[in-house]
Amino acid sequence: MSELSLSQVSTGYGRIQILHDIDLRVGDGEIVTIVGANGAGKTTLLRVISGLIGIWGGTVTFKGRSLSRSSVEARAGLGLVQIPEGRQLFGSMTVEENLELGAYCRRRDGRPFLEKRDEVFTLFPRLGERRRQQAGTLSGGEQQMLAIGRALMAEPEMLLLDEPSMGLAPLLVKEIFTTLRELNSRGLGMLLVEQDARIALKLADRGMVMERGRVVLEDKASALLDNPEVQAIYFGQHGGGGGSRTENE
Repeated sequence: MSELSLSQVSTGYGRIQILHDIDLRVGDGEIVTIVGANGAGKTTLLRVISGLIGIWGGTVTFKGRSLSRSSVEARAGLGLVQIPEGRQLFGSMTVEENLELGAYCRRRDGRPFLEKRDEVFTLFPRLGERRRQQAGTLSGGEQQMLAIGRALMAEPEMLLLDEPSMGLAPLLVKEIFTTLRELNSRGLGMLLVEQDARIALKLADRGMVMERGRVVLEDKASALLDNPEVQAIYFGQHGGGGGSRTENE
C-alpha cells in the first residue's frame, strides 16, 4: 500500500518556524489537495516530504517506512516523486535527455528506459514530436508536460505536485488536469498544491486548508467546494490572495 503519512511535523528556515504540527494522510491511489494563500507553508510542506529540507519534529512515513533518514534519491526510489514549482527543467538539454535524467532514480525492478519513454510520448504526443528540441525552447504547457513526463520516468507510486497550472492558459490547465485524472485512474496517488482552488478540489478526493503553517480545515473535496467560507476566501481571487510568493512558503 502506497500510503503517505505525516504526524505532528514541524519545520522552518533558520530560526523561523513555518510548519506547526502538521498531520496529513494520502491513501493509496488517492488525490489530496492543499489549499492556502501565499505564505501558508504549502511548498515547504512538499519540500519536507520529498526530503529537500529536514524536519524539526514529527514523523514522515511512506509505504509504512520512516523517511527520517532517507535522501531525496532514496525517496524517489521508493516511488515518492516531486514535480517542483516552476518545472525546473534542464533548458539546454533536449526533451529526450530530460526524460533520461528522470529515469536516473529508477527502481531496481523498473521497466526499460525506452518502454517508459514511449509511454510518456503516448501520453503527451507533442513531446514525441519535439524529442530532439531543447527544453528551454518549449512553450509553457509543453514544459509542464515534460516535467510530468520526467517524473513518470522514475515510476512513481505517488506524485507531489507544486502549482502545475502556474503560468498556463486555461485551455492548457484543463489539458494538464485531464492528464492527471487519467494517471490517477491508473492508481497513481497525488498530493497537490495548487493556487486555483476550484480546479484542484474538482480533481481531488479530499482537501486541506492551510493558514500560517497550520491545517485549519480538512474535508472531502466536494464539501470544501460547497463551503461558503472557502468559496469567499479562495474562489474569488484565483486561489486566494494573489500577489507574489513569499520566500518562506
